[in-house]
Amino acid sequence: MSKGNVLVSLTASREKGEIVYRVDCSSDLSKEEFEYYLTEIIKGVCEWNEPVCEETMRSFNGKIKPKKK
Repeated sequence: MSKGNVLVSLTASREKGEIVYRVDCSSDLSKEEFEYYLTEIIKGVCEWNEPVCEETMRSFNGKIKPKKK
């Protein structure tokens, strides 16, 4: 997959001791297209791992806590 073909990407990475996420989208996408693709990505994750998307989850933050060892 070349970078020029990416419509929407989600990345989790380590920066300065924290785990952060980033969402990027093509400048060619309308707001509606971006929302659609992001919704479809989330839907796919929820089908893949249902407990991640339980109805009780309602808030999201930009930082991810380090995984406990």
